[in-house]
Amino acid sequence: MKKYLLLFALVFSLGASFAATRSDEHLKGYIDDSMCAGSATPMCTEATRATCAAKCIKGGAKAVLVVDGKVYKIANQKSVSKFAGKNVTVDGKVTDDTIEITKVTEVKS
Repeated sequence: MKKYLLLFALVFSLGASFAATRSDEHLKGYIDDSMCAGSATPMCTEATRATCAAKCIKGGAKAVLVVDGKVYKIANQKSVSKFAGKNVTVDGKVTDDTIEITKVTEVKS
């Protein structure tokens, strides 16, 4: 009986630690490039953001998601390339500062 209780406690603790590091999220922000999003001073205006981000991503920068000033790395880059510089809502799994996006929708202003 003690073996089963110990096994249950071990499985439960592993499951709890896994759940703490990975969670489903619904976030609203915009897709930017890793070079501009990490800069302390804005590299472009909101009006030129789409052109600037698309150019930088095409030039080799990684796409990132910016939500209220927090920058998330994007695990699956191909899912967001057409949304460069645009306001979006995304669903995905967040692990630390990285998100694996499962759904992305452009938000029309």
